[in-house]
Amino acid sequence: MRYRFRTLQQSLFAYYSAVFIIFSLIVAGLLYVFLASDTRQRSEEQQKQLGLSIVGHLDQEVVKMNNFSMNIVYSNLVKEHFSHYLAPAEGAEQTMLSDPALYKDTTTLIDVILAIISSSNTAKQANIYDVNGKMLGAGVFNGQLPVDLKQRPWYKETWERSGWRVIRLLQGEALPMPTGEGKRDEPYISLTRVYKDGNYVSQGVVEILQRADDLFQHLNELQASNKELRIYVLDERDALLYPLPAASPAADAAPAGYAEEMKLIQHRTSPPETMQEVTYSSTDSKQMMTYMTSQETGWTVVVMQSKQSLFANLNRMALIFSGAALATLIVILMLSYLISKRVTLPLHRLQRIIQKTGENDLMSGQESGQLLFKLEHPGSIRELDELNNTFIRLNQQLVQSFHDQMAVKSRETDARLLALQSQMNPHFLYNNITNISIMAEEGMNKQIVAFCGHIASMLRYISAPSQNGVSLSQELEYCERYLKCMKIRFEDDLHYDFSIPDEMTDIQIPMLIIQPLLENAMKYGLGDTLPWKLHITGELDITQETWQIHVEDNGPGIEPQAHEHIELYISRHQNVDRMPELEINGMGLKNIWARLKLWYGPAARMCIENKATGGVSICIGGSIRKEQGGTYENAEKIQNTYR
Repeated sequence: MRYRFRTLQQSLFAYYSAVFIIFSLIVAGLLYVFLASDTRQRSEEQQKQLGLSIVGHLDQEVVKMNNFSMNIVYSNLVKEHFSHYLAPAEGAEQTMLSDPALYKDTTTLIDVILAIISSSNTAKQANIYDVNGKMLGAGVFNGQLPVDLKQRPWYKETWERSGWRVIRLLQGEALPMPTGEGKRDEPYISLTRVYKDGNYVSQGVVEILQRADDLFQHLNELQASNKELRIYVLDERDALLYPLPAASPAADAAPAGYAEEMKLIQHRTSPPETMQEVTYSSTDSKQMMTYMTSQETGWTVVVMQSKQSLFANLNRMALIFSGAALATLIVILMLSYLISKRVTLPLHRLQRIIQKTGENDLMSGQESGQLLFKLEHPGSIRELDELNNTFIRLNQQLVQSFHDQMAVKSRETDARLLALQSQMNPHFLYNNITNISIMAEEGMNKQIVAFCGHIASMLRYISAPSQNGVSLSQELEYCERYLKCMKIRFEDDLHYDFSIPDEMTDIQIPMLIIQPLLENAMKYGLGDTLPWKLHITGELDITQETWQIHVEDNGPGIEPQAHEHIELYISRHQNVDRMPELEINGMGLKNIWARLKLWYGPAARMCIENKATGGVSICIGGSIRKEQGGTYENAEKIQNTYR
């Protein structure tokens, strides 16, 4: 069963509230979905970029170590002295103390390697191994040691790659010499490659050592700045490189989710550089994981962060949206109430007015006579039913009195008031009375007399009836008096001139059709450059029986937006039957165009353009109206429309 609202206000309130609430919920829902998707994409991109930056940083460090090893392998000095150093010993007793040449080659090699270390600052230690069981070190440890090359943990893989680099994580106790810092268990990153002579014959192995803490220092800083962030680095064999073994949780002290976390990492299924949601079965906590593999080293960097911390902004946004939605609903209800109340208030007034209005009231020009409503299809709202019943009793006299009596009187009175109020507005009178007061204090009696004479003539002119228009000479005289008043006000800052052919002086035109152009130029066309200049020129085309008046100034010109607005208005109002009624605020260029169209129809002309030299040129025109027995052709139609 359809619910019947008791009042129109209740109906409007319900409908407006429903429409606004549904629209707001749809907009808020779409906006939230968009922002949530955007936030997730940003978070995914942020985690991806973090991983890529870590990969780039590690690649850069490894490339430095690789370049260091290549500098040693391809160094001519190293090749020259290393060939002597690695020459087979003739006796076991041969040492650097007993062999000066061996001592020289050894110290030279150490100096060359130290020079490379100091220039690049990329590693702590460089070692060169030969196949005869010797090792020469430079860096933290400088000297030589007997070493079984085949016992080194990287030997087999390095020798098989025959010149390609091999990267391994080594503990301090696995090094063949002391680190020099007393930390035998400190981890190092080892980069090794086979060393060959000029004939590409393998002579030994070059090893570059870098402290793992130094290599992964950037990762430590990232995790220190974000406690929710966890970073893992795996080598190409999926062996854990970072966190460092010494820093990794021991089996007996590991957090509950650490083993499961490592299992999730090593059994990852998502594509690289794609964020994946993983869940710990033991704690049911959700983590967001992204991994990427370096093309340079083959290492895999895994970035993990709790879903709650990563999407904290999204959670806050949801709370803000909830609060905003609640506030919006309250505002919508208040607005709906105010709108419904405002809409129904005129209907109540209209009801009272129609009940009291009679034919005498309509003829006297009361406000009620201007109300023309007809409710042919009454609705189910009580106010509309009452309004329709009241209006039926007054329908005939409302139509007759409005069309036959009030139209001519009200519009004729309004037209005069509009012309008088728009041209001689209180602001204009205030300025001129102020000017008169100032001139009186300064003893400018002659100027006061002239000023008052001009104002009196202008008042007489605009107060005189002008149903059939005025001659161009009368309008120009009125315009000149207006400019003389402005000349008294602005003195030498204002220059103006008229250039009107004598043949145009008797042309009949609408009253007050040129002076508003001058007033418009005085209001908007006066720029910063003095003096201000106004040029009023006329053109008469006898063949086409048309006339034109041009008003030009040297001001700043018309703004493009205002120009476009006026041109659009002119193009939309080409039909006389659809011209808007004249209002006080419409007495500018729009009003001039309206009266030109009412007088001249298709022959009416108005164009506005900015001059190349500065200022605005406004042109108006129409056809030459011919008198017949003191009346104009089609005068009745034009007058009725104009009024």
